[in-house]
Amino acid sequence: MKITRQIVLFFIYYFMQFFAQAFSYALLITFLANLGYTATQRSLFFVVDAILGMVLQIILGYLCDKHQKIKPYLYVCIVFYMIGTFFLYRTTQMNFMLHMLLVPIVGTMLKLVMSLSDSLTIETSEEVKNNYGVIRLFGSIGWAIGSPITAWVVEKFGYSFIGPAFVVSMGIGWLTIAGIKDVNKVHTSEPLNFSDVRQLLKNKAYVIVVVILFLFFIVDMVQSYSVVDKVWYLGGSERDIGNYWLLAAMMELPVFFFGGKLIHRFGAAKLMIASGFFYAVRYAIFGMATSVTHVFIGGALQGVTYPLLMISSKIMVDEQSPDNMKTSGQQVAGSIYNCGGALITPVMVGLLEDGLGINPSLYAIAALAMIPTILLVFINRSGKSA
Repeated sequence: MKITRQIVLFFIYYFMQFFAQAFSYALLITFLANLGYTATQRSLFFVVDAILGMVLQIILGYLCDKHQKIKPYLYVCIVFYMIGTFFLYRTTQMNFMLHMLLVPIVGTMLKLVMSLSDSLTIETSEEVKNNYGVIRLFGSIGWAIGSPITAWVVEKFGYSFIGPAFVVSMGIGWLTIAGIKDVNKVHTSEPLNFSDVRQLLKNKAYVIVVVILFLFFIVDMVQSYSVVDKVWYLGGSERDIGNYWLLAAMMELPVFFFGGKLIHRFGAAKLMIASGFFYAVRYAIFGMATSVTHVFIGGALQGVTYPLLMISSKIMVDEQSPDNMKTSGQQVAGSIYNCGGALITPVMVGLLEDGLGINPSLYAIAALAMIPTILLVFINRSGKSA
């Protein structure tokens, strides 16, 4: 891999972006719980977050393609992200209406910053796109380092210090973007209209990819709920949960590092099939776990599941998006599989656990992981583009 100035800037930006995200999101649920919000009240915040994210991702994708720029919109999202996070953690008393505003702003801006950053990476140049996995690796490192530092800051200084720490960290990331080139989009004689975005959904291959990703991302998001519940079920502590996320983040690093070579050798579809198989194995391990150590063993499979899913998803969506609608393709897809998944997953997990119990629920998720996996196998064998 040739290390250019642009790639180094992306390394720094992704590290700082995810380091900052740890401040804004790693302890958000515990922050709201400590303020006295019930699980139902917290879920309302995240429902609004998911709906707002779906709408804004589609709109911003269209605007980026229409004006053939990404960086100005990324700048704006970062500013709102910093303002929202700062005031969220400075509001240390229960105020339902204010938190109904601030929590969705923080959650939505996090999603938009991540998604627009990925679009910028993939569309800047072929060289940068081919090294997306290595660039994303620095994000995992940032999150792995930022999470325990966030816990230390809260323990020593309280939640009110998260806001300033986030603003400083994200501000460094913002300054880094200034040295990164904006995208080199395809120029067309006809101006892009918002109605053109609907053409994406008329592309059968694009729709199939989005449906497959929707199922996969639901499977991935379940760990934020059911795996935490399983740790509690086994008598684990907050420290065990924190160590689980640290382990998961660190295990991602090798596959992200070699992601570009894996895509080049095997193709995105085959890597996603492998990811789906290991997701099924992982949730089966969670279901069979009789100790927190067993949960950690399942957590170690994060090293292959999430990196393969992330790298493959970006490439597969990019391949099915028209040249003049690359950003729209990523944002529309992300609004469905990411925000849509975030809207459905908590409700689905609650119904499964209430109706079946924690272990059968984890087995059911393992089975769910095999549905898009098998679909991809058939598509891949038939030689059709997915």
